[in-house]
Amino acid sequence: MEPQKFHGRIVVGMLLILLGTLFLLNNYNLFEIPYELFSWEYFFILFGLLFFLLSKNKTVGIVFIAIGLFNLVPELWPLILVLIGAYIIFGKRGRYHSYKLSISHTSDGDKKNYIEQVSLFGGATKIMNSENFKGGNIVSIFGGSDINLSNCKLAEGENILEVTAIFGGVTIIVPQNWNVEIDLIPIFGGFGDKRRKDPNLVYEHNKTLIIKGVAIFGGGEIKTNF
Repeated sequence: MEPQKFHGRIVVGMLLILLGTLFLLNNYNLFEIPYELFSWEYFFILFGLLFFLLSKNKTVGIVFIAIGLFNLVPELWPLILVLIGAYIIFGKRGRYHSYKLSISHTSDGDKKNYIEQVSLFGGATKIMNSENFKGGNIVSIFGGSDINLSNCKLAEGENILEVTAIFGGVTIIVPQNWNVEIDLIPIFGGFGDKRRKDPNLVYEHNKTLIIKGVAIFGGGEIKTNF
């Protein structure tokens, strides 16, 4: 059994045991459950803690906790700006460590094969030109990003493109014959492949672009220029 899955089962199991015990004690008048805690804000905080503890993608947990906490205590809303700023500066160290490691061991010329795009409270358009595109990182928070990869060639193997869309959107234009896999968590949002499927088209199965990340109250799409 993998350590992370084992850890997750322990946390969920202990939580269920705790809740069951409290409800049992409440039925025998040995403990009074404060039912005012059963509001959606507290459930958001609970789900956020579970996401934060059990998932590799900590962003989902942080957003759930923030939504619940800021509705309980509206005076804390300026912390949203603090969290966004901290996320931009420090948040990629854990989630994108493999991407950062690959960047740090490449030459300046090879860095053009990676994309690093952050859109905050605004929009951005970027056209990439690469003969060996390897992925990267796109963040769109309260904004939009239009990324054009139609002039790029995909590198051999699996290439990871991390996408974070929070109250924002991401549009990625790719060549029609690219093999694209979407492994992104949508929460009150979505992310889809809008390319027209051609049964006669030969896809590059030895080259794959994997879209990972999260879309929270936002989303995005993969499409072509035609």
